[in-house]
Amino acid sequence: MKHIMGSYSWLNIATSGIAFGPDREAVRQELQQHIEDKAMDLARIFPDMEEREVHERALQEMGDAWELKQKLAHIHRPWMGYLWRCTQALIWGVLVLILITLLDVGIYQTYSNWWYDMIMLREPYTVGQALYGRGSPDWEGEQLAVYNVDARARLGGSTISVTRAARWREPEGECVYFRLCVTWDRPWEGNPMTVNHFWVEDDLGNTYQMNHARSFCYRGNWVLQDRGLEGVSPEARILYIHYGLRDGLDLVVDLTEEVEP
Repeated sequence: MKHIMGSYSWLNIATSGIAFGPDREAVRQELQQHIEDKAMDLARIFPDMEEREVHERALQEMGDAWELKQKLAHIHRPWMGYLWRCTQALIWGVLVLILITLLDVGIYQTYSNWWYDMIMLREPYTVGQALYGRGSPDWEGEQLAVYNVDARARLGGSTISVTRAARWREPEGECVYFRLCVTWDRPWEGNPMTVNHFWVEDDLGNTYQMNHARSFCYRGNWVLQDRGLEGVSPEARILYIHYGLRDGLDLVVDLTEEVEP
C-alpha cells in the first residue's frame, strides 16, 4: 500500500506543472505505464526482491519528480492545448451550423413543395376531375366518354406520356381531351414551350392542332397540360401524337378502351 501512495505522490508532483488538464492526464497515464513496465522488468531480473523494494527502485530510475515537473511544464505549453480545444469547438460549431442549414432547407423545401402542390396543382386536379371523372366543369359542355389510356414514348432526353383521355361535346362541337405530360431526365433541359410543338394524326388520316389547354402546370423537370383537340372524327379510334420540330415521336393514344360509366 505504501508503494502505491509513493507512486501516486510522485506522479502528482511530476505532472503538476502541466497547466492543460487533458495533457496532464495523458502524461500521467504514460508515466504510470513506464513505472509499471520498470517494476515488471525489475521483478523479472530480481525475483527475490520484495514488491515494495521493486516499486521504490522503479521510481528511483524514473528520476527526480521535481526536475521532471519543470521539463514537462516547459514542453507542454497551455496555449497549445487551448488552441486545439478552440479549433475543435470551431469545427463542431461549423458542423452544427451546416446541419441546421440543411434541416432548414429541407423543412423549407418540404413546406414549399406542399404549398406548390396545394396551390399550383389545384387547377389540374379540378379540371381533371371534371374532364375524366365525375366533377362539375366550370365551362359549358357534356362528357360523352372516358378512355382508359396509358401511353408513353421517349423523345431525346424526355418522356412523353398521356394518362387520361375523354370525349366531350361543347358549343363549338365535339372534341377530345387528353392529359399530356413531358418529363425531362435533366431538369435544366426542361422547356414548358415544348408542348406547343405537338400535333396529332388519327387513324383515318386526319390531322389536328392542339388548340387550347384547360389546365397548365410546370415544375422544374416536368410540364403537364390537359389539351383539347377540336373536330375529332367520331369514327377515329387511334390518335398518334407527333413532335413538330423533330421526327422520332409516335405516341399512340387508343380511344377504343372506353371506361364503363
